[in-house]
Amino acid sequence: MPTYAILGATGKTGGALLELLQKSPSNYINAYVRSKPKLLEQRPGLEKNKKVKIFEGSLSDITLIASTLNPRVDAAFCVLATNENIPGVRIAQDTASSVIAALCHLRNENIHFKPPKLIFLSSASLNAAMLGEFPPAVEAIITRAMSHVYADLRFAEENLRLHRAWLDATFVQPGGLTEDVQKGHKLSVDKASDGFVSYLDLAAGMIEIAESGTYNWMGVSVNATAKDVKFEPNAPPQILRGLVWHFAPWLYWTCRSLRIVS
Repeated sequence: MPTYAILGATGKTGGALLELLQKSPSNYINAYVRSKPKLLEQRPGLEKNKKVKIFEGSLSDITLIASTLNPRVDAAFCVLATNENIPGVRIAQDTASSVIAALCHLRNENIHFKPPKLIFLSSASLNAAMLGEFPPAVEAIITRAMSHVYADLRFAEENLRLHRAWLDATFVQPGGLTEDVQKGHKLSVDKASDGFVSYLDLAAGMIEIAESGTYNWMGVSVNATAKDVKFEPNAPPQILRGLVWHFAPWLYWTCRSLRIVS
């Protein structure tokens, strides 16, 4: 019976993974969160599921992360992320560093330790080949509106690739994400769709990657097969804010000090 770890179970992708993985009675789940009350508020009754174990604490707590990624774990979904273009954001870098440190700790404890396959949430914008015939003007806007997020993801990927001699990882690189029902997905190593994909379909694609045991050290996009996927209404204001934070990063910190943004 497979065991999966979810790093970031209170996020939209992590929540979708948790929902889908619980549908199979054979799955065991280690869910890492920074706030257990927040998770239980989102999913009342989760604590009663004996196949879900919750790990709460700081991402910098290497012992905690090592417990989450214990030797029984077959695959780990690293989905701690943000959609806001926060200057200096380090969520992906900190996740990669903590995961590497935790796995090193486990390997030092047991020379026969086999690390879990890492499924790391990234973005199609980091892979030029994925964008295909994406309009250059739109690509330029998105790249700037998410510049700090993409820099964070890029550094995290570079860090992970330094350990490819003993780790297996796949970088999941979808296009736009939206909240919608599960409608069907397909994996692609060539092209990301120019529309949106739901978090549930993204999660299903990530689970498929984990179960396949393939796509090691590759970028893989999860694309929607349906044509009627919802447009994400929060995308335009996020892009607008992202452009402001890109061209005037100091303004973000000013707004935050005034509690205009969180």
